[in-house]
Amino acid sequence: MTQMIEILLSGITQGAVYCLIAIGLSLVYGASRILNFAHGSLYTLGGYIAWFLVVGYLDLPLWLGLLVAIPVLAASGLVIERVIIRPLRSSPNWKVNTIMVTLGLAFIIENGLQLVFGPGTKTIPAFAEGVVTLGGITLSWYKIWIFAISLSLVGALEFFLTHTRYGQAVRAVSQDMQGASQVGINVNQVFALTFALSVVLTGIAGILLAPVFLISPLGGWGPFLKAFVIVVLGGLGSTKGAFVAAFILGVLEAYIIFFLGSNWAMPAWLVMLIVVLMIRPKGLFGVWES
Repeated sequence: MTQMIEILLSGITQGAVYCLIAIGLSLVYGASRILNFAHGSLYTLGGYIAWFLVVGYLDLPLWLGLLVAIPVLAASGLVIERVIIRPLRSSPNWKVNTIMVTLGLAFIIENGLQLVFGPGTKTIPAFAEGVVTLGGITLSWYKIWIFAISLSLVGALEFFLTHTRYGQAVRAVSQDMQGASQVGINVNQVFALTFALSVVLTGIAGILLAPVFLISPLGGWGPFLKAFVIVVLGGLGSTKGAFVAAFILGVLEAYIIFFLGSNWAMPAWLVMLIVVLMIRPKGLFGVWES
């Protein structure tokens, strides 16, 4: 029984980080109705930025490297949106073109990371070590920190979207882009803001998981696929759906890995996705568009 509880808590912790990755992807889709195929590569970029700051050159502690990386990630998101994404919106098939361009951007980031850091894997030391035992249940201090940081960021994002002027502008654009533009909301600013937030969230997830998993230039496709499944399962563009689906799939993954092995984790995700979409084609919290 104790072991089952430990697996459950491990899955919840993993789900919290998956939530960051998926909500970042969902934010961009919700505001602009485009799917960013470079999302996984930006997750990897976050890990390499942290490695550069913590291990490679500056020898910063991980918590400080995380704080330094946030403005770097935000600036990266703003530059990508302004230089690459925004000019495409004037073209007739800009959504399809954006998908193709972000796919190309993913390969550019991957190859750039290989050229700069090499093809080998890297790792980062955690900023918290040791374990804590409560009632016979053993938990890693670092995973507790991962859970707390991830949940705090999700809560802060929800507060931003609900109680701030810019957050309400994001919600307005996601509901009706044309209507939001007509009432004076700067749609370009909203797109830039959501893209920057998306890159920050997925980059932080890459940094938090870097001490747990090895960093690899080609390691972004797994997180992207998982984020995509979470977003579709929860409902495209629904941050609430991404939140719930991330924890469901994180717990499912933990038990599948324990009983069947890691090779069965992704197939189990896809089976659950198919079953849910057969019952609710718009996902758990998706809405039917008129």
